[in-house]
Parts: sequence; structure tokens; C-alpha cells
Amino acid sequence: MLLAIDIGNSMIKFAVYNKPLEKMAGFQIAASSIRSADEYRLHINQFLSAFQLSGQIDASVIASVVPSLTTPIYQAAAQISGHKPFMVGAGTHTGFKINIDVHSQLGADIVANVAAARLSCTPPFVVVDMGTATTLTAVDRNGNIIGTIIHPGLKIALNVLTESAALLNDVSLIKPAVLIGQNSITSIQSGIVNGHIYMIDGFIRQLRETLCRENETLSMIATGGHAETVIPYCRNKMKIDADLTVNGAAALYFANRKSN
Repeated sequence: MLLAIDIGNSMIKFAVYNKPLEKMAGFQIAASSIRSADEYRLHINQFLSAFQLSGQIDASVIASVVPSLTTPIYQAAAQISGHKPFMVGAGTHTGFKINIDVHSQLGADIVANVAAARLSCTPPFVVVDMGTATTLTAVDRNGNIIGTIIHPGLKIALNVLTESAALLNDVSLIKPAVLIGQNSITSIQSGIVNGHIYMIDGFIRQLRETLCRENETLSMIATGGHAETVIPYCRNKMKIDADLTVNGAAALYFANRKSN
């Protein structure tokens, strides 16, 4: 059994697999830098016990974009599985090329996202990940990463706006019923949520022109905690897969184990 872990800035996802894309159980907790390895081990063991999986984990894989959380969770996973976790990163054998200037600058989540997306999307395709940041990763017709667009996420945009203006607060990140707000709340919601919708649709239009030949289709898939808030309202329809990153981490582990 494989324990796959996706460490993000806001949430940490845990899932158990016995083969790629076959998730047996999963849970998530808020990311916290004050938890120790023992505390994370306790959380994981409680999760495994709830699904009657205690003592069955013999391997683990981690995709992390938060260095301060990597060490305690690495230690917890190693204690539970009895083996060093497999780390998704710049040196991971992926089966696809990463055509960017500095490989070490590409987040493990983006690598995992593309690994999972390649199992269900026909290149060329775009992966939209809406977490702390909103990223659009471009994959060419050969299935290789050619780069990423990074935009501030919904929560970052909201926090910056409300922290800068004392009268603007208590705003929920939902799509308002109107485009033109007539009060501060709906005005902010329209600017942030509708702004994200139009931003994503605009980038998809340009990416389609960049990646696709005439009559070629651009595949799209989305993930991340804010995807359900925005993606259903985009003109460009795409599947939402909340487990894309953790699925990709598991897929990379199984692919590397098979090749070794």
C-alpha cells in the first residue's frame, strides 16, 4: 500500500493507493508549521485506523511546495512505512520533458499535476490549479511541459484588498449574481471571482492559439481548492479533479518503481 501526500500552502492531502489512480481512502488537514513529526504521525495513523489500513503502508510519496512542512511530514511518513519517502521534485523521472529555464524552480505540485493529467488528457493540454496561487501549466502536443503562468489566487487577492481598505471586510469568495456590484461586497466578489473567470478564459484563448495547430483540440483539466468556485462559470469547459496532485504523486511513484 502506498501513502501519497500532497503538501500545499493551505492544505495537506493524504491518500492511500494500491495502484495508480485507484485511491482507497483519503483525508486532508490544514497546513500548519507548528505540528511536529509525531503529531503528523498521529493524524495519519488515526486516518489509517478509520479505514482499517493500519500497518498496511509499506511505501510513501511526497509532493511538497512548503519546505518548512516537508521535514516533519517526511519523518512521519518514514516511521509509518518503514522506508524513506519518494520525493517528487526536479530530479524525478517523469516520462516527459520539462522545457523551462531552471528545473528546480518548477513546483512539485505542477510536476505531479501533469503526470496525472497525462493519464486522462490528450496533448496539447492545460492544467489549471487554483490554490494559494492560480497556475496554468502548458503541455505541448508531445506531452512535455513548456511553461507555466502564475497568478495570485483568489484568497491572496481578497486578503490584499481587505487588508489595504479597512471598510472592506467579511467578503465570501462566491460568484455574485450581478456583474456590476452596487455594494462593497458584491463589487469585490465580482472583481475577484469574475475577474478570475475572465482571466482564465482569456489565457485559455491565447494558449489555444499558441499550442494548437488548425483544427487541433486543446484539452483542459482543473484542480485546487478554489476550482469549484470559478471553473463551472468559465466559457471553456473542463473537468475538475480535486485529487489531481496527489494522484499524480502516486502515479510518479508507481512509474519509478516499475522502471527500477
